[in-house]
Amino acid sequence: MHNQELFLRVAKESSLIGGLVLKEFYQRLSQEQVMEKGEKDVYSLADKTSEERIRSYILKNFPDHRVVGEEDGGSAEGDYVWYIDPLDGTKNYIAGFPIFGTSVGLLYRGEPLVGAVYLPFFDSLYWAMKGGGAYKNGRRIWIREKEGLKQCFVAYGYPSRAKRDLDSYWRIFKEVFDKVGAMRRPGAAAVDLCFLAEGVFDGLLEFELNPWDVVAGTLIAQEAGARVSLSKGFSMGTDVYAGNSLCFPFIEQIIKQNL
Repeated sequence: MHNQELFLRVAKESSLIGGLVLKEFYQRLSQEQVMEKGEKDVYSLADKTSEERIRSYILKNFPDHRVVGEEDGGSAEGDYVWYIDPLDGTKNYIAGFPIFGTSVGLLYRGEPLVGAVYLPFFDSLYWAMKGGGAYKNGRRIWIREKEGLKQCFVAYGYPSRAKRDLDSYWRIFKEVFDKVGAMRRPGAAAVDLCFLAEGVFDGLLEFELNPWDVVAGTLIAQEAGARVSLSKGFSMGTDVYAGNSLCFPFIEQIIKQNL
């Protein structure tokens, strides 16, 4: 039997532990503490330290579980696999744009059990347990339904290092933009999924993501009533689109026509 309450507690505490690191370094990083991983791809001492502390805490509680992080990787071979993004929205964080957070999610045989996302700047903790609903700071949250697309507020995200022809992304953006009320690109997928869950956004579409970007946020959004689709499941390079009952089929149709 799963001890989901214990899993959830550790997920929440882990995200808060990482969040304390992000608070410590926010707007205090030196140039030497920001490093390049590749073209248009950076990480910082805050990312590394946050991941180390989250990983250590999870393994202290569950030494037989696997942990996969954005910065230091890890093995996904096992029944219980934790995916951690120690700093979702690294470029936002480095620039001083306060849309960023920590994301901690647990898969059991490929299915999400618990997830937590913490936004340090706003002191907002989102969490969900499979079958148990979605919460923000202890308050139950739900998606928001709308009567028409022109009322809908949609988040999008295209990768800085896109592997696809960018023209397909421009076509998708244009078709969605033409029909909905407004679109925004906050730049942090886990945060966007939480904003969808609490009704800030009505839909979202983001491309070429990785498991640590979406495990926790997907569960939170689903438990809040959102429909969520992952093109490759919780695998590398997956696309995600999600929304309420109006936005989801609209976005899905446009993506299928253009990709």
